Amino acid sequence: MDKMIDDEMLVAQFKSGSQRAFDELMKRYQRKIFGYLLRSVRNYEDAEELTLEVFFKAYRALGSWEPKAKFSTWLYTIASNLSIDYHRAKARQPVYILEDEEAIETKLVATDISSNPEKQLEDKERGRLIREAVDELSAKQKTVFMLARYEGMQIKEVAETLGMAEGTVKIHLHRAIKKLQTLLRPLWENNEI
Repeated sequence: MDKMIDDEMLVAQFKSGSQRAFDELMKRYQRKIFGYLLRSVRNYEDAEELTLEVFFKAYRALGSWEPKAKFSTWLYTIASNLSIDYHRAKARQPVYILEDEEAIETKLVATDISSNPEKQLEDKERGRLIREAVDELSAKQKTVFMLARYEGMQIKEVAETLGMAEGTVKIHLHRAIKKLQTLLRPLWENNEI
């Protein structure tokens, strides 16, 4: 498929019966949606299952989808809602620590061949400390922060994805950043990150 075909054109092709059009959409967004969900749920297998569910839901609803927002925004909305449902379900269950965070980090971060092992250890430790700080945010602050900072969405896109006013998104993002600065400041002062 031509990479220059935009998402809306692929949706139109899918509505006309082209399975390949949906396959192309899935190929374009599967890694991004998986990365977003993995950062949210912190469990590789659950993130894989939720990613499949995002695309399953998208496949079933795409025939009636109208482009009120970008296709990617619509996908992130589905992913965000599934993430919220996941966390609600987990809140009723005992909490388990992620078994192998290093394996996840290895899959998410490309390793520079020329980098030294000490630097890699420092980077992993820095990443762990930042993840722990992000986990201290409220659910809304965390979701807004992840979409804006990790997924690179604009305020307007975050607002559309979460069904919030842009001003509300800005407030949650501002509060998230302030809280992270407070949580991480002692580490910077001690040169731990």
